[in-house]
Amino acid sequence: MTVRRRYLGIATDDVLNSLAALTETSTPPEAYRHALERLGDNLAHRMSETVDLKDKIVLVVAGVEDVDSLGSGFIEVLTRAGADVRLTCLWMDRKTLRVPDREEVANIIQEYMDPIPPHVDHFVVLKSIVSSSCTIRTSLLRMLDETDPERIHVASPVMLKGARKRLEAEFPTAVGDKFEYWVLAIDGQADENGNVIPGIGGSVYNRMGFNNQDDKNFYMPALVESRMISRREPTNRPFF
Repeated sequence: MTVRRRYLGIATDDVLNSLAALTETSTPPEAYRHALERLGDNLAHRMSETVDLKDKIVLVVAGVEDVDSLGSGFIEVLTRAGADVRLTCLWMDRKTLRVPDREEVANIIQEYMDPIPPHVDHFVVLKSIVSSSCTIRTSLLRMLDETDPERIHVASPVMLKGARKRLEAEFPTAVGDKFEYWVLAIDGQADENGNVIPGIGGSVYNRMGFNNQDDKNFYMPALVESRMISRREPTNRPFF
């Protein structure tokens, strides 16, 4: 089978090596997380080189599985670029429905939010891969309840061909027209289970060392914990 992948922008050695680490089945969880962190760094550099972020409010929303890897690299670069970065972390339960056609849904079961000011300059949905629209749609809808940002960004190392069109179809034109994309590679195939080929090497939960989705949803990211401590919030409160 011929693997179809198209790189966007300059495919540096750092980008190529980090994407290769994701697809290599022998990459251990710690190295896998580090590769995602490097890719988050690259995505943020591309965004900061094009968008003026100095003294801007940037709201970053990510799933719990992405915060300590992709998110940490991304947020660090944006902060160095002078942005005031606010983080929202979502714990989501994702299900695949197969009647009558394959459909994926995601429900938020827990969330953490930094204080969100009345005005937000940039809203970024950060995700390890964009294939279906379900978790990004859920993230966007949740945060659009909180703020009306000037610009909306979708940032991900890998996107499945056609995902952009499917995502924008979920929103009114006034919202979809705001979308800007920061993507390193476009893949053209997915298997019968919906896994993008080569994508990020299968299920991000398992590749990161989680047993399953339930295991992932009991994880407390270190980045979230540190921000809770800085706000003097209790971190020993029971989840669920």
